[in-house]
Amino acid sequence: MCPPRFLAAILASLAVVSLGPASAETPRDHVRRAEAGTASPPASLAEVDWLVGYWIGDMPEGPVEQVFLPADKGQLPSFVRATNPDGIIFYEISNIIAQDGTLFIRLRHFTPGLSGWEDQSGPINRRLLAIEGDTLYFDRVSFRRTGPDAYTVYFLNMDGDAERETLVIPFRRVAAFTFSD
Repeated sequence: MCPPRFLAAILASLAVVSLGPASAETPRDHVRRAEAGTASPPASLAEVDWLVGYWIGDMPEGPVEQVFLPADKGQLPSFVRATNPDGIIFYEISNIIAQDGTLFIRLRHFTPGLSGWEDQSGPINRRLLAIEGDTLYFDRVSFRRTGPDAYTVYFLNMDGDAERETLVIPFRRVAAFTFSD
């Protein structure tokens, strides 16, 4: 008969072997969804000022440009132009806003003819859920700084309440902005 400690060690070894290697990270692992009743963490626009500049990203359909202007009056504005070989896919105007001691993203999308995608009730609002290391987690979208001149956006695409795919858009800085008074 095996001693109990030896038997426990054998069973533990078998459990580890049967589990196999740890599962690889997926894009969905980089996105969070807001849960009712949870508070946003304290944050300021100083924590996102590294985004200021002109960026080029790679979407599945083609290149995307994003420009973040310097923060002013509690807002860090952004403009996006997404294209493919046939032309412009969409525009997006957004602001990262400092409000109530935390951050929010407010945004709207537009067709190439500047018709709004969203209804007229107002912009999409995404509140900050966490800042961990070099990653900003907003509701359904995160910004992960991957270098001094690079970041990746992870966006959870939804169809109503059902999750679809998570888009991964790597960006590289084309130019930094400096402004003087």
